[in-house]
Amino acid sequence: MHIWDRKKFCLGLTAALLTASSSIFVSCRKIDEEAPEQIYYIEASERFYITEEISETEPEFLTEISGTGETSDTEESTTETETETETDTEPETESETEPETETETKTETETEIETTTESASETTVEITTETEPATEIVTETLSGTEEPVTDIQPVQSALYEMSYPADDTFVKPLGRTFMRDRARILSHTCSGVEFAFRGTSADITLTSNCKASKARAAFYVDGELVKDTMLNSKEETFRIFESDEPRNCIISVVKLSEAAYSNIGVKSINVTSEYGIIPTPARKHKIEFIGDSITCGYGVDAADQYEAFSTTNENGAKTYAALVGKHFKADYNIISWSGIGVYSSYTESSKPNQSFLLPPIYGKTAPNELSNDMWDFTQWQPDLVVINLGTNDNTWTKGIQDRADIFGEAYYKFIEQVREANPNAYIICSLGVMGSKLLPEIKEQVALYSANTGDYRITTFEFDYRDGVNDGFGAGFHPSAVTHQKMADKLIPFISELLGW
Repeated sequence: MHIWDRKKFCLGLTAALLTASSSIFVSCRKIDEEAPEQIYYIEASERFYITEEISETEPEFLTEISGTGETSDTEESTTETETETETDTEPETESETEPETETETKTETETEIETTTESASETTVEITTETEPATEIVTETLSGTEEPVTDIQPVQSALYEMSYPADDTFVKPLGRTFMRDRARILSHTCSGVEFAFRGTSADITLTSNCKASKARAAFYVDGELVKDTMLNSKEETFRIFESDEPRNCIISVVKLSEAAYSNIGVKSINVTSEYGIIPTPARKHKIEFIGDSITCGYGVDAADQYEAFSTTNENGAKTYAALVGKHFKADYNIISWSGIGVYSSYTESSKPNQSFLLPPIYGKTAPNELSNDMWDFTQWQPDLVVINLGTNDNTWTKGIQDRADIFGEAYYKFIEQVREANPNAYIICSLGVMGSKLLPEIKEQVALYSANTGDYRITTFEFDYRDGVNDGFGAGFHPSAVTHQKMADKLIPFISELLGW
């Protein structure tokens, strides 16, 4: 009886797997597509997914490598006895035989193998990748009249070091992002990337334009914050995940600072993995938030109202917007810019400040020097749009009715712009946490819009005025983290009743 040369086999198998890395990745994509029940939410308070194999419905994911390095089709065999091994061989043609081996034991009921050989001298190896160590079955056919010899030994699934760009083949973009120089650019608050993989390590390489106000980034593993950092150099690599044993997990990279300051580029994702990386699936609900510094999380991490603002104390993940998105387990976009308005941005003058306004930048992919591309609204349609604008316009209107009327006209046009971009979304027009003087004008324009168009999928909402004495302040008297939580706590039931979520 011929004895398999194991050293030669291992070298051959390794070479075949390396040359078939793209096939392995495609197999990983296929796993996600055919078994969506394997992806679920880990906690109500988290916004991330985790993949996990479910024992009762777990499919087998097989990669079959032949002795020549080519892949061949695989089939499942059925276990019928607990103590016997049956082998049936039927010649199909003069030169081709198909041995079928059925093996069962009381302790290994999950091992299933059917090996097809094209000639008496060829050997086919089938590897089954599971949560537990897989089983390697080497079947050697000596001749057309002799039974196959089966040698069963446990082996670990193979791990490979792989590098991927952050394009949407491999990651799910979070928010409005775009590719530039082979890097995924994160500009907006809470924009980022997210992917799933099974492996032992993950490194993320980020780039930044490193302006005076540097970008702030956060890294999450399975929804848990593992690193929060300022990007102090043009390129840095971060070890985000490491494990002694392969694990299923979700990696997320999120920009915490706003679009008005430095940008982040996700240059590469390097993992030690069994399958590579795949995008997480889209969530059931999608929400878009449009706002100013409040929605940016301006100064939310500051010690008090007297601490000077910087991107080190700005944190989009603590805003009411992020908290609402997490509560509803929604994918969400944040389009915001500190000091911005609908007709006038923040001003201390009697003249409106129109140097930078939200309506002109709303249709753009990124509201800065990196991209003048227009955003393709068809690729991401929200179920709900929450507008929180008017606080900065009030620095110009100052209670003067003629100015409020001018603001109202501009707000009406912005409603039309948002509706045209998002024809099926419900729209909530909100105001109040830093003053609600323009809310009556907003209500009037919403009512006028519905009367003129017959579109009643729009309403208004008033946030409670901040209580800085009891809840503290962020930088520049902005809402604190406690206030943002209170904003979310009031908006969440309103949305639930409105949309039945």
